[in-house]
Amino acid sequence: MSHAELRDLIGRFSFQKCRRGGQGFRRVLLQLFGFLGHGKSSFINTCKYVWEDAGYSNIAKASDDDEGHTMVRITYPLTQTITLVDNRGFCKMGSYETGEIFAQLGNLLPLDTPVEWNEGFGLANRIVKAENLVKVSDFIVPIFVYSAKKGICAEDENELLELIVTARDLTGVYPIVVLTYKSSAKTNHVIRKFKTLGVERIFALENYSLEDHRKSASKHEEVLSFLCEVIKDVEFQVSQPRDPEEEMTERKAFVLRYIHHNDLKFQFQHTEIEALREQSKLEDELRHQREQHEQKIQEDERKHKEDMRRLEEEFQKLHEQPQSYKPSTYKDSKSKRRFSRKSWED
Repeated sequence: MSHAELRDLIGRFSFQKCRRGGQGFRRVLLQLFGFLGHGKSSFINTCKYVWEDAGYSNIAKASDDDEGHTMVRITYPLTQTITLVDNRGFCKMGSYETGEIFAQLGNLLPLDTPVEWNEGFGLANRIVKAENLVKVSDFIVPIFVYSAKKGICAEDENELLELIVTARDLTGVYPIVVLTYKSSAKTNHVIRKFKTLGVERIFALENYSLEDHRKSASKHEEVLSFLCEVIKDVEFQVSQPRDPEEEMTERKAFVLRYIHHNDLKFQFQHTEIEALREQSKLEDELRHQREQHEQKIQEDERKHKEDMRRLEEEFQKLHEQPQSYKPSTYKDSKSKRRFSRKSWED
């Protein structure tokens, strides 16, 4: 398709034109999620730049560093029925962060509001309070944004698989992966890794930026093709009977179960850690007692050796002393015997 045909397909999309009609859906939410600093905000700027076909603007406050600066879940309307959502990125798959991620992804928290990081009851309470603020008429498409230059090491694969599968189970839609930094030498490797994880739709592209926003036909086509694939997937999904309110209820139950499971997991890990600490403490005490006992034995042996050495020295001194008397002679002995006999006869 030409750029004009792609733009026409995207602009004309409406739920009412789908085979079964809207079924209660009115808007497509492209829920962007992923790790900090992987280019979500830059991707939004790029999509807006391509679609509006006007001057480039850093509307999503993208940054060149890897820190991540999104503090508010901001919506960026693209067409009357397609809206981009810049969800706050996360550092790691920690227990409370993942709960917050999936609460955002499931559209269970208000849009265009600051993002809080809560765990357990705090997050569950926010979800309940937000019931009247979220729209059940939003159709969710999860878009996982990942920087190709980061690569994927073996230790990351299980974490990424859990993230993608949970996002699919939560939304009912398999996440589309958008790889930023397409020119990276690691791009082909990352694409193969995501395919190994079961991801079917992967789009690699280069974002426009403040430093380089010269219009490129290939970059424009990549973004427009991505949006067209999203539209096709939405049309396929709503070709089946759907109930937005029921799906919202299921997503809420899913996330609350997830939070509860993570709390139990955290408590178990905490208990296990405490048990290991106690065990370590006990082992340290036993080790200290053994060391003291060994020191006592060594000290006793040292004292024993010292006593033996001193006794040997004293014995040697006694043995080496000169005799202070002379033994009696035979003559003296005979005189004594004679004297004794005479005395006896008297």
